[in-house]
Formats: sequence, structure tokens, C-alpha cells
Amino acid sequence: MVTPENPKTAPIGNGQLDIGRFTHGYEGLDIQEQGGGANVSIGAFCSIGRGATILLDASPALDRITAFPFGEVFTGELGSAGVHVPRQGGGDVVIGNDVWIGANATVLAGVTIGNGAVIGPNATVTCDVGPYEVWAGNPAQMVRKRFDDTVCGKLQELRWWDLPLPLIQEMAPLLSAQPTVELIEGLQGIVADLVTFTDQEAAGSAA
Repeated sequence: MVTPENPKTAPIGNGQLDIGRFTHGYEGLDIQEQGGGANVSIGAFCSIGRGATILLDASPALDRITAFPFGEVFTGELGSAGVHVPRQGGGDVVIGNDVWIGANATVLAGVTIGNGAVIGPNATVTCDVGPYEVWAGNPAQMVRKRFDDTVCGKLQELRWWDLPLPLIQEMAPLLSAQPTVELIEGLQGIVADLVTFTDQEAAGSAA
């Protein structure tokens, strides 16, 4: 049974699509590929806008007289034996956790998008995006970081998206607040206390 809290996996041509828990909007994601075997990995708690596209199409052979894909199309009329030129695949696409992708945005093959990043509507992402960066435009460029470097680092350490669901449910109001170093350190304390309590409980059960 497909439920929001379960990761999802599906084939895409000769590759594979992996989607983390509670990511939404993936149902309308258009992944275009030509059998090159590239994979797409999307983390947990991501938001994907309508019309978003991932292009895994292989690149044309630019060092040949023509970029026309002889041996791949119209093989009955143009033949296939001895004319097929393998094209270089664009590479896997990796989208981190807590990423927001706007409507009609396009992500090209080989791109990695870091945790907490925001991709603006209609943007075309042609290169890697760092954690907690905001990118927009065509081609997309970095507009700004969402928070200062200290806060971004603390959020990367917290990795709230990996926490047990009951703890995320408890922390949801705080996760929806504007982040400060003090707030994030408080959340880290809650997580540390839970881990300590869980370890002590497990030790007591073993005894």
C-alpha cells in the first residue's frame, strides 16, 4: 500500500526513480529519458510544483558532422546497422531533502540540488544547487541563500527529515518557525535527549 510515510521506487527506462517519504507533487512530475539508464533520486519532505520536468535525454554527439540520431529513428528508411553513434548520457539527478521546486521548473541531467534549496517557477536548472540556496531564471542563477551560513550549517546538522515520525509531529510547530541558532540548538537538544532516553530504555529491556 502506498502511503505518504513510505519511500517509493519506480523504473524510468533503464534507470530508477527513488522518492523519499512525504514528498508531494511527484505525481505530475514529467521525467523525460531516452533509455540511457540515468537515475533520479528525490529526498524526503520535498514539494514539487505542477509542470515540473526532469530532462534525462542524452546529449548529441557534437564531434560528428550531424547531430541527427541516425540509427535511432526512421531506421526502416535510413538504416541502423553501422550508423548508430552512442550518445553520452547526461547523468543522474539527485534532489535532496526539504527541496521546493516551483511550477514548470526544469532540471537538466547530471544536476544535484542540495537540502533545503528553493527552485523558482519556470526556472531551468543547468548546474548544481547548494543547500538552502534560492535559484531562479532561465538559465537559473542563485538569487540568495535562505539563511546565513551558521543557520544553514546548523540545519544541515539537524537533518530533521531523518527523525522518527512521532518526533517530527511534535516538532512541527517549531520547524515552521523562523530559524535561529538558538532554536535549532534547542531542537538538537530534544533529539539528543530522545536518543539518550531510547538507549537507556533499550539497555533496561535487555537487562
